This record gives sequence, C-alpha cells and structure tokens, in this order.
Amino acid sequence: MEHSISDRNNRVATLAMYIAMAVVLHWMESFIPRPAPFIRLGLANIFTLCAIYLFGGWWGLVVVLSRVLVASLISGSILTPGFILSITGGTVAGIVMWLMPKKWFSLVGVSVAGAASHISTQLIVASYLIVKHTTLLNLIPLFILISILTGILNGYLAGLVLSVSGSYNDVQKFR
Repeated sequence: MEHSISDRNNRVATLAMYIAMAVVLHWMESFIPRPAPFIRLGLANIFTLCAIYLFGGWWGLVVVLSRVLVASLISGSILTPGFILSITGGTVAGIVMWLMPKKWFSLVGVSVAGAASHISTQLIVASYLIVKHTTLLNLIPLFILISILTGILNGYLAGLVLSVSGSYNDVQKFR
C-alpha cells in the first residue's frame, strides 16, 4: 500500500506531537505525590496507545523509546537505575500492547495489559539488577492490581484523545 507524501508528513507530525505530549505528561506527573516509589499513573502511555492504534506497534515503540530518552535527557537521569527501569518497562509494555489482538481486546484491555506488564517488568529488573534480592517480586500482585486501575484510566483517556482528534473512526470501536 503506497502512502502519499502528505500522509507520511501527517504521520510524522502526529508522532512528533505524541512524543512531545508524552514528555510533558511524564514531567508533569513527577509533581503528583506518590503513595509508593513505583506507583505512577503512567499518563504518558496514553500517547503510546494512540500511536499503536493509529500507526501500528512499531510506531508505538518509537513513541515510548523517544519519550523515555528525551525525558531522561531533560531530567539528567540518563543511564540511572530509573532510566533502566523506565526503558525496560516501557519497551516490554509497548511490545505487549503491540501484540495484543485488537479484535479481541478493547483499547482499555490493551492498556491494562500494558500497565501490568510495565510494572511487572520494572519489579523484575529492580529485583535482579538493582536490589539484587527477590523479595521485591512479592509486590507484583499488589502492583498489578494498581496497574489495572491505571490501565483503565489511560485506556479511557486514550480513547478520548482519539475521539477528540477525529481519528477514532479509523480505530476499532471503543468498548
């Protein structure tokens, strides 16, 4: 399928906007008090979901990796433990959301799977590379419960973004 130059330019502009908005949301979210060190709303992932649904999984990964890299460069946290947790969690979540069969799972379902895989990956990486103790793995069930709530929120908000932008006609019906 051939795409016109205009289509490609629109895709590049939309992806750049998604990356910029994801970086801003990531930064703004750092000002929200957290009940525990690993708990974040993950609002930046709204734009990863939008990219996956509009352009495909590869472009969703581009949004995740770009957001993590740019946010880490801005905050000065590149190659720190937080960067490693963010890049591994985001990459695994992006791949999981990419591979989820969209005909069987709603946008919210895909978001929940991404949130659960993100926090599980972060806890596994933190357990083996940072803390070097497996006790941290006992927190996975609790954090998955929390990720279900954040996944529902982000999936719903991604649906709103796609609806408001007029792009939702190109995406499966929001359930």
